[in-house]
Amino acid sequence: MAGKGLFGLPFFSLTPRPTVVSCILSGGGARASFQLGALAYLYEHDEQFTPTIFVGASAGSIIASSLAQAATPEGQRMYLRRLTDIWDSMTANSDMFTARPWFARLETQAPTWLEIVRPARPVRPEPARSGWLPFRRSASAASPEPAEEPPSPLELALTPDDESEVRSDWSLAMLSGIASHLGQLPRIGSDLSTIAHGLDNTRSMYRPGPVLARLLDEEMFSPARVAASGTTLRLAMVALESGELRYMTERGTLVNREDEPFDATEHDLSVGVLASCSIPAVFRPVPLGAETYVDGGARENLPAELTIGHLGAARNYVVSSQAMGVQRRKSMANADIFSVVMRSTEILIDEAGRDELAYAHSTGAVVIFPELVVHDAMTVDPGLITINEAYGWMRAAERHLDMDAASEARHRLITQLRVRGLQLEKEYLEQPTPTRRAEVALHSVKVELRDAVRSAHGTPLPPGADQWWRQWERHADQPTLAPPWLSM
Repeated sequence: MAGKGLFGLPFFSLTPRPTVVSCILSGGGARASFQLGALAYLYEHDEQFTPTIFVGASAGSIIASSLAQAATPEGQRMYLRRLTDIWDSMTANSDMFTARPWFARLETQAPTWLEIVRPARPVRPEPARSGWLPFRRSASAASPEPAEEPPSPLELALTPDDESEVRSDWSLAMLSGIASHLGQLPRIGSDLSTIAHGLDNTRSMYRPGPVLARLLDEEMFSPARVAASGTTLRLAMVALESGELRYMTERGTLVNREDEPFDATEHDLSVGVLASCSIPAVFRPVPLGAETYVDGGARENLPAELTIGHLGAARNYVVSSQAMGVQRRKSMANADIFSVVMRSTEILIDEAGRDELAYAHSTGAVVIFPELVVHDAMTVDPGLITINEAYGWMRAAERHLDMDAASEARHRLITQLRVRGLQLEKEYLEQPTPTRRAEVALHSVKVELRDAVRSAHGTPLPPGADQWWRQWERHADQPTLAPPWLSM
């Protein structure tokens, strides 16, 4: 039984089982590439990394369930290689997130609809100029009227909407726009009907892409192998009806957040993986028994509390793909409502992640997480995935070998240079005739990458790191021409 600590969270189990090792894997969508790299290092170099307990949420549940098919590090390493090969095969967002037909049509047609109903912006008249001295401004242009002060936030909040303006727009500018597009109205009506019907039926914007089918293919994943392996598995998911956090076990049964039985029915473990990955609104909720489930990250993106507090391993490894902090955005003062909601959700997830990592650190677990955001959870880019895997490998090495701050800074610099190099490669390849300036910029960052890798020679780096500066990063369409920076 676990003791209770700060805020009622359980401390490390009071009766840990010696030699038992756990591996806790967070959610993170496409950023799971970081975890794949970190695990590759641990299996290869950390003799104490012999997990027989796997706990995962969202994308972490895919990794956890795959590794749980074997009880030995050798067997788990084999499944990790297969999983990495599948992950590395992705080249576009649609491989992981395939848009529903209704949502694809909405994305395609919405700009046209908005253009039809959006009133034309008034054209400001040019200031009058002198006919005989065109460079002299008129008196009115030289002394413009002072700009009107924008209303204060309090005034904006308390001032009622001017409904007369809405009716005016609808009756004049909007009707004018619609009248000029009368020929499109039947198709627009059909599109709207299709979208409404699709939204009602699918209750999601996307369906899992083809990569999930490969991950759950019988050759890659078998619930029977998990049940027979002798490993302990817990996959996090949240019930929409009760709002409770549940976990599916290696046998397909459900337990609560204290690892107490909730539903003894043996469900299909593949469906449990799907439920744990069902990001709300992005993917369809998954019914299991009397409740409907979504992504476990809705409550606990890093399920360390259950593992450390209740499953009783003597050594716990926490591998999170979520960096602390969110990337700064441009001003959102005039952002649309969807952008505000998505940004707020991103901030909430970050704050919850801070607390979960703080708890894991407080228990003495081996915690591996990124300090840099290489790419976001919804971005599938082969180059960024490869770079993120290497970054995960280096972060695992830092934690395992207790490297100093200077070594960590070199790893961050190497990763940043690779990301910058990838961007410059894309810009270079997009130019019909690359400019000299583009070639020089690419050469500069590649040479800086070469020097950064050489300066880190005293610390472990992933295999092939000395060739990174000589090669193209991975692209959806891999370049066949020789790297131009090598000839400069």
